[in-house]
Amino acid sequence: MQLAIASIVPWVRTRPFDRLGRMGIFLRAVISFAVVPAVTWLAFQCHLNLSATSLLQLLAVLAIALRAGFWPAALSSVFANLCLNYFFIPPLFSLYIADPQNYIAIGVFEISALIVSRLSTQAQRQAMHARNREREVERLYDFSRELLLLAREGTQGREIVLLLQRIFAADAAVLLDGCDQRVYSAATTSEDREVLERETRRAYLEDNDHQLALAEGLTAIRVLRAGGERLAAIGLRGSLFTAGTANALASLIAISLERARSFEKEIQAEAERKAEQLRTTVLDALGHEYKTPLTALRAAASGLIEMGQLNPVQRELVSLIDSEVGRLNSVTTRLLRMSRLDSASVRLHPELVNPQELVQKVLANMHEVLAGHELHLQSLHGEALVEVDRELVSMALTQFLDNAAKHSAPASPITVSISATALEVCVSVHNFGPAIPAEEKGLIFQRFYRGAAARPKEGSTGIGLSITRKVADAHKGRVWVTSGEDFGNTFSLALPRPAGEWA
Repeated sequence: MQLAIASIVPWVRTRPFDRLGRMGIFLRAVISFAVVPAVTWLAFQCHLNLSATSLLQLLAVLAIALRAGFWPAALSSVFANLCLNYFFIPPLFSLYIADPQNYIAIGVFEISALIVSRLSTQAQRQAMHARNREREVERLYDFSRELLLLAREGTQGREIVLLLQRIFAADAAVLLDGCDQRVYSAATTSEDREVLERETRRAYLEDNDHQLALAEGLTAIRVLRAGGERLAAIGLRGSLFTAGTANALASLIAISLERARSFEKEIQAEAERKAEQLRTTVLDALGHEYKTPLTALRAAASGLIEMGQLNPVQRELVSLIDSEVGRLNSVTTRLLRMSRLDSASVRLHPELVNPQELVQKVLANMHEVLAGHELHLQSLHGEALVEVDRELVSMALTQFLDNAAKHSAPASPITVSISATALEVCVSVHNFGPAIPAEEKGLIFQRFYRGAAARPKEGSTGIGLSITRKVADAHKGRVWVTSGEDFGNTFSLALPRPAGEWA
């Protein structure tokens, strides 16, 4: 008898009919309800009393609760109560109860069976939930480990959706990359893929997460963000996905994409640094190589002019050579200055300088270039010193004035103004040249960039303004331009004042 009862619980906790679908559920319910009459028949054949049979029936109801749930166990407890009353409570083979105390026994049995069934079902649900959570954590761990093993270079979208399909048995997985709007997908059917792709794209454009619980599982769409910026969007559909899993996957994938993009930016920055270094080296070498023959050519042209034995045509040609060699020498000098500023070992030679005296000296040196323009100097009221490298700042102001002379109409006014605040001194050069488009204001200080207004002019190399930015960066200052059709262009250089000078 004990062996028979002991064999009930292991059988009830197995799942021999799970693969049969709904038929398996039906067979399991029928067999579960057959446990009560089986226990009743065994107890009756063994002539057990009411107490022993009640305990066996309670054990059978517990086994049914473990296997089939609360409601089958509750119905089985009622059936077991009827069997106890019919077979073991006098008068036998009748549902009539003669002794009122048996009502108490029947009631206690029913209440005990219901309480035990409820507790057993709750414990079973909690255990199942814990197992599901454990499996969910294992899948997330496997997914995060596989993400770390993905190659950092290249596109990860295809590999990510394949991982989602393999690890989470996804019916469909879609990843929309926000950078290039490419869609990566993996799905069991083309219909699932098309629907999820459409919903994912819409969620990304609307910047809105949403999910839908269906009978076959969860459909969840999450927008991936990093630092408040939208990176991508993922769409998930499958029975293993939950809202918490979708949120965790969104965070993991966002981190992975951000890591890949940071790596790409790092590679690009390193390539640009090496290219800039190579270009600086080439410019430095070319500048020094050009200096010697240019000096010789200019000396030879000057000598021919001074000899005075040239006819007018020859003199004109030699003068043209001397002028063009001078211009080429100026470009070479700028290249050498730029290479010096680009050098990591450049050292400033700071000294306290009066900006008004420095501006006046630069204007005097550029008298020939500025000839024909009406010059205006708006000086400071008082004195404000700056600690700068005199040569470099003079070079930057020279570029501003040279740029103003080239790109403004002859005889148009050029205004140099000096202003000061508690933190910095600003020198500005204003001219009435062509207005600079807004999209070019951040580009004209890049090396070799020539704005639309400068491109028709043969004398523009795109080097001068880049030198002014390098000078400003070397002094921890700043440089900028304001421009408009009505008020012309103003190029400004701001240099920090020494702390002790104004404190």
